[in-house]
Amino acid sequence: MVPRALPFALLLAAGCAHAPVETAPAPDWGIARASTVDTFEIGGQADHWGVRVTDDEILGIQPDFALGRSNGEIRGRAAGVPVVVGFSEDEGAGVYRGAPFQVKVERTPAGLLVNGIFGGAISTFELSVDRINGRIGTCGWDVRWTGSYYSGSRGCGTRIEPVSVSLPATMARWSDVEVAGALAILMNVGAPRGTDRLVDNSAEFRNPSNAALAPYYRMASSARPGGPATGFGRPLSSSAGAPSRVSAPRRMAPTPSTPR
Repeated sequence: MVPRALPFALLLAAGCAHAPVETAPAPDWGIARASTVDTFEIGGQADHWGVRVTDDEILGIQPDFALGRSNGEIRGRAAGVPVVVGFSEDEGAGVYRGAPFQVKVERTPAGLLVNGIFGGAISTFELSVDRINGRIGTCGWDVRWTGSYYSGSRGCGTRIEPVSVSLPATMARWSDVEVAGALAILMNVGAPRGTDRLVDNSAEFRNPSNAALAPYYRMASSARPGGPATGFGRPLSSSAGAPSRVSAPRRMAPTPSTPR
């Protein structure tokens, strides 16, 4: 049986004091299925955690998440490392884990086809109401909708383990490319960092087709999968939107919750 994270008990055990907020009924999303709460949640053998997702923030204590979403940008800290990703139309670019980050989405009859570079690794996955399947960073995922959450397996190198994923109802209000970008960040937590050589030599980073993303692609081109993050303190051009202000994670008083 797939280990299932108990939302309240395990989040507290991991050091997160956020009690999930019900948003029932679950939204009619179209590209995926969500829970009835505002928490993105992973339940694996070695990692059980969740973060709160609102219209303008992703917040958590363990792992450490303090991301702001504003003006077509996600900026802040994820799992203790800086994140700057800008989005325009069906594309996003920036830096995550000190490596270039790129995401592109395409609507399909089933949901979304997502391609990009996550955590220094060339990636592609499908998101639908029935399944999340593909490579996200250096790990392969294959989870299917059970009626309450997605459940299946995650493989990182030679290690394959059962895992469950619960998407927050609040994320259904985000754009397709922002959803894909956020999942690429969240589902990359704890995975080995990629070192794909093609990432270093992408001409697309130096000559992006979308002018609104040019500052973010410049930032991506200055990063290297094996090197330190750079460019986070540089102001972005006005065409890219103003940087959002990220608040510190808020501790929320726990309330009783029935494990599912």
